[in-house]
Amino acid sequence: MRLFFTMALLMPLAFALSANDSGPVLPSSPTSIDQAMLFRSFVQDAPECAVKVVDGKVQFESAIASPAMTCPDAFAWSQYLEAIQGEFWNWAIDQTVWPAVPWPICALGQSGDCCPRDILKQPGAEPNVNCPYNRQAFDPVPALPTSPNGTPSSVVLSHRGAHKKTDVEKLDPGRMLRDLEVELIFRNPPMVEYIFKNDMYSREGMAARVNAANQFIAAGNIGAAQALEVRLHSDATMVKADFLHQDIMLAQGLIEPAKRPGVVPNNPDYPYLTIYLEGEQVKLEDGSSYDTSGYYYMLAMTNASKAIPDWHWYAMEHVGNLGRCDFIGCNDSFGFRVYDQMANGARFGGSYIPPQQRLENNQALTEPNADPNNAIFLLGQSYDPQRYGEQITPALDDLFKGLGIATAAVDRDPAVITVTDPAWRNYRLKGTQTGFTTSHGVPTGTGATITEGGFVNSASCMTCHSQASMDSQGNPGVGGAVGASWRLNLFGFGQVEMGAPQLSWFFYPGTSSPYAAMQFDFIWGILNAQCVRPAASGNGCASIPAAPTLLD
Repeated sequence: MRLFFTMALLMPLAFALSANDSGPVLPSSPTSIDQAMLFRSFVQDAPECAVKVVDGKVQFESAIASPAMTCPDAFAWSQYLEAIQGEFWNWAIDQTVWPAVPWPICALGQSGDCCPRDILKQPGAEPNVNCPYNRQAFDPVPALPTSPNGTPSSVVLSHRGAHKKTDVEKLDPGRMLRDLEVELIFRNPPMVEYIFKNDMYSREGMAARVNAANQFIAAGNIGAAQALEVRLHSDATMVKADFLHQDIMLAQGLIEPAKRPGVVPNNPDYPYLTIYLEGEQVKLEDGSSYDTSGYYYMLAMTNASKAIPDWHWYAMEHVGNLGRCDFIGCNDSFGFRVYDQMANGARFGGSYIPPQQRLENNQALTEPNADPNNAIFLLGQSYDPQRYGEQITPALDDLFKGLGIATAAVDRDPAVITVTDPAWRNYRLKGTQTGFTTSHGVPTGTGATITEGGFVNSASCMTCHSQASMDSQGNPGVGGAVGASWRLNLFGFGQVEMGAPQLSWFFYPGTSSPYAAMQFDFIWGILNAQCVRPAASGNGCASIPAAPTLLD
């Protein structure tokens, strides 16, 4: 039982660190933290997993019936590379899937202020901003928006790493970056097509689906209600990428100033992927201005594929992110090998990097009455590949080469994203998730330090996204913030739900209208949905149709 309780206490123990530390004393032998990482370091891929490129496409061994389940790490890398090969940065984004002012789907023979039924196949010369559209259908591809989560303070932009960092900056640097990032969610054409054809791009369309399902159940037509359950096709894919402005990257020391004029600053050893985005001037609290236009750097990705019913989830992090393996470690049984044995003697088999740790209050184990289990997290540090012996495996290297990804010697144009940019090789698999719990009953989870900054230790892509639902009025079906739970960490940041969903989130069992909210197949993008006809007051819709408009 001690290991279980140790896991629960790992995050609070981190606060033994203080700004007055003269320097951490590192463990010289395996610790209780290493033992607790049993639950984070389970090997994901089966021994028989093998994958190669055939005629420009990824191909798993034919004997592997379900690569996403049998080989989740290898499948994650294949999905990452196939998304790059498909130039995901030109896919639809949430702003183009859920219009700010949506039109309804046209009735047969109707025209005017409605979305033609064939608009995805016949999009026209310019995007119709009132209807869902795929960005790559247009030439030039419509520009990406620049909408940072927040505005940095003048201190964040000016200190260049010299000011005394706050506890949050020091212990969980990803949390501050999360508050300032530009998050873009890309969805491939099959996903957009399903959302449009099933009338899921407006609040009325989704609310009508819930109401129709309840009406069918009340009438005893259970099969018709089941037919309204949202189930995307198995070729649906989404990519969530997190970008940060150059000024913040420089201030946090994640990149270095350019040594020559005309050169875009970057990490000289492991460059970040870059893109130039147009923004606007905003005022800071000290009266100065900040231009959100500029070069942005991709720090992390959290992606998913509908290859299995509850989606296959995986997180990628840039190798230079501070604290990238904090709290939960980094687990990859396919793409990169690391040393079998860590510096303190703990052995994890070569596929797992544990979170860094130190001894509490710098109490060396050689001191009288020293507790060999007094290790705590050492947070916000670099996980240098050289320290852990990180080396790309021949299998992953062959995938990169076979798909023509990251083949250029240098990035010739930092303003745009290209398939051949060598920076693609500087991202690492953080972990994969294919079930709510392991076969042992351990709740699963994974989180990137930027995307889930502040709650990495409790992050679960599957549990959080399982809550994506709408009620009969087109409002979010599960109350509170996305994925939120009542638990707080010691910073005061809310943690999120882990483990299996709760039936009470979605159903009123034993009633004639059992759907309290209908799951929308793990798609949180539905929060962007707007009303075709907003109500005169409040944030609801003027009316809800009896049923959604469904296209063949």
